[in-house]
Amino acid sequence: MIFKNFKAGLAVMALLGLTAGMHAQADASPKERVGQSYIEVPSQLRKGSTKSLKGYVSRLLNKEYVSAKKLYEPPFPGLEDQIYISVKREKAMPIIAGGVASYAGNEEGLAAALYDGTVRVWSEYRCSKLRLPGGGGALQTGYGPGSSALAATGRDGNEIYVFDLEQCSRIPGELPVEHGPVKMMALSRSGDWLGVIDSFNALLCGPVSGPLQEVLILEGTPLYIGYTPGQGVLVAVEASGRIIKQGMKKQTRMDSDEVPGGPFVNARMAGYVVCLTRDNGSEVYWDMRKRATVEKSEALEQEPSWIFKYNGGLVYSTGLDRWKITEHLGRPMFIVSYSAAEKLLRVRDLDRKTRYYSVLDGKEIAGADADDWKLISSSKGVYNVGKKSFRLYDPVYQQGTMRLYGRYIEGKGFYLWWENLSSHKNKNPHPMELPVRESILADSPALWVPLVEGEVR
Repeated sequence: MIFKNFKAGLAVMALLGLTAGMHAQADASPKERVGQSYIEVPSQLRKGSTKSLKGYVSRLLNKEYVSAKKLYEPPFPGLEDQIYISVKREKAMPIIAGGVASYAGNEEGLAAALYDGTVRVWSEYRCSKLRLPGGGGALQTGYGPGSSALAATGRDGNEIYVFDLEQCSRIPGELPVEHGPVKMMALSRSGDWLGVIDSFNALLCGPVSGPLQEVLILEGTPLYIGYTPGQGVLVAVEASGRIIKQGMKKQTRMDSDEVPGGPFVNARMAGYVVCLTRDNGSEVYWDMRKRATVEKSEALEQEPSWIFKYNGGLVYSTGLDRWKITEHLGRPMFIVSYSAAEKLLRVRDLDRKTRYYSVLDGKEIAGADADDWKLISSSKGVYNVGKKSFRLYDPVYQQGTMRLYGRYIEGKGFYLWWENLSSHKNKNPHPMELPVRESILADSPALWVPLVEGEVR
């Protein structure tokens, strides 16, 4: 296969096939369940450390995307006439686990209950896999990053089991839930406090070893339960925008907050800021210390989590741009015509769409009917019309006799291809950058866009 031979050059892309994943994921229904074949977590993750989590995410990126440096590696001799590629930059958000029933934590420490009946853990402790009594899977999980304790319910949600991650074993006994199943559960980072919302919408809390005491019956639909960074306050959020707070040490109710703009369909918390989402996708950020709404930029200064559930899988939002590659067989070909009457160039482009450009300023405009279209050819990539010259693409880089060309198409990304020249030269005028043309006039310079990468956050 051409692609297999070519992977040492431009394309080092092996998609994971993660329909469980965000990149199969973007057009999928939110209710879609992940295929069972993607449930098993790869062996790299079984060390159970947060370093292994980030390391695995980095390996996913290397498999799923082409690195910017690879774009500058020429293909094997002879292949330059057989293939070209298009690359499009997107936010890298790989799936780190599929088939997830529930999860708790963030990139500092994470627990996920999978449909295969196991609970996977990534923490500072070596314990990476747990299984509930009786072999059933967990319905809900409670875990605070950094904690040596983890709580999980059985599949029926009527008992809560507590595990010691240092020993990788279950603490004997269980906490019964009178009105099961458990709807939501949260464990503090210290591992001391446990909060639960049961099927009656009752909010219960207490020591992780029990007993749990009922605080109140929630009036509205519960959206979230969790602990403040200091671990001293349990927070429950209702769909109406009401935020209930319970002081843990003295087991005292604190004044509730009423967030305007409801009803809401989702809630999450980062630091002391609660983000509430409306049905239309718009968000309200509420700072519990100020007891007021704040801007998103201020909210993100708290403790953002880069992990979230999507289509049954856990997605890691890396904060990075990466390049997705698509192969095209053959040589890139343009069909260019000129209308003297309309002063237009008509271009059959690399994406098989027709575009029109004014010969006056070289900018793209809407097409027009003309009866005098005349095919024109290029000389070294330059089209001459009268005294004016036009360029659809630019040389990017040359190594020896191999030269890399690039053209940017709005919404499609960059098209890149190589040409084997007779002259020998090493030239890289814009390292790690690709050209974007606002005008195809040959004397109009291209804007060079950097290939930003960076490290996984």
